[in-house]
Amino acid sequence: MNGPIAITGATGFVGQHTVAYARLIDLPLRVIVRAEHSVPRGWVNDPGVTTHEADLAESTNISSSLKGASTLIHAAATLAGDHARDTIAASENLIAAIIEAGVPHVVLVSSLSVYDVTALRDNDILTEACPLATTGRDAYAAAKLSQEHMFRAAAQEHGFTLSILRPGAIYGPDRLFNAHIGPGIGPALVMIDGGGKVPLCHVDLAAECLIRAAQSPNGIEAINLFDDALPSRDRFVTSFRRTGWPRLVLHLPLGMARLLARITPNGASMPGLLRRDTLEARHKPLSYDNTLMHKRLNPVTMLPFETAMSGSIGIEQDRNT
Repeated sequence: MNGPIAITGATGFVGQHTVAYARLIDLPLRVIVRAEHSVPRGWVNDPGVTTHEADLAESTNISSSLKGASTLIHAAATLAGDHARDTIAASENLIAAIIEAGVPHVVLVSSLSVYDVTALRDNDILTEACPLATTGRDAYAAAKLSQEHMFRAAAQEHGFTLSILRPGAIYGPDRLFNAHIGPGIGPALVMIDGGGKVPLCHVDLAAECLIRAAQSPNGIEAINLFDDALPSRDRFVTSFRRTGWPRLVLHLPLGMARLLARITPNGASMPGLLRRDTLEARHKPLSYDNTLMHKRLNPVTMLPFETAMSGSIGIEQDRNT
């Protein structure tokens, strides 16, 4: 592989872990950040990391940051906020820069939210062959779906290779919980459970897979990223309670939650769990297949769930003491 790997969103949760893994194996990096003052001090003193400041949604000189890069990992993302600006406009500018700079390979961090889970039956297995949604169930999902279409179209037209990685709910120190369990109300958790597994991806696994994909272009492809031996919701909560929360777990059967969603208006103004597509995306009982991840991106480091969660909680607690 000639040239450094460029990474957008490098100071974000996934981005920082990706930088750490890449430098652990001595890969040169070019990190693209919105504000240079947010760069960790360790990067400033690392000769293997060069920093470029650019707001992807506004900058017109991104291509200069990409010239000579062997791969671009696009990890910049926003879970809430202005998706038209930070996802769509940023992607348009970045694609133009990729083409101008002649970057041969792109790794896009996407999301499970692009799948049409309503097309699956209870207890189905979600794989890369499952149908994508035609419209996103919310602003975030719609933006990620559009982003995938934009990058695919550009790759097909301009000839760069593209790896689209769709991680499960990414967890690790400082980001332990996820929406697939249920809402919290003060000291209590309302756990919505109809069976199935929690689609998790430890942040270190995500980082390792991003670098593996950066090193192994393979046309235009999409790969789901999941931990092995995914936990049930009960098992997740049992491990998570080491944080001290929740003190009380209220079990709401999925059948009851589905009934509530059916008898209430199904509009965008309703809370997420009363919107049927959101409820299904978060709580439909499914299993999640990571065969392609292992086939394409092995070897990857995989910890048992309880070990990974316990270690993440311990790191977070040490930081807060």
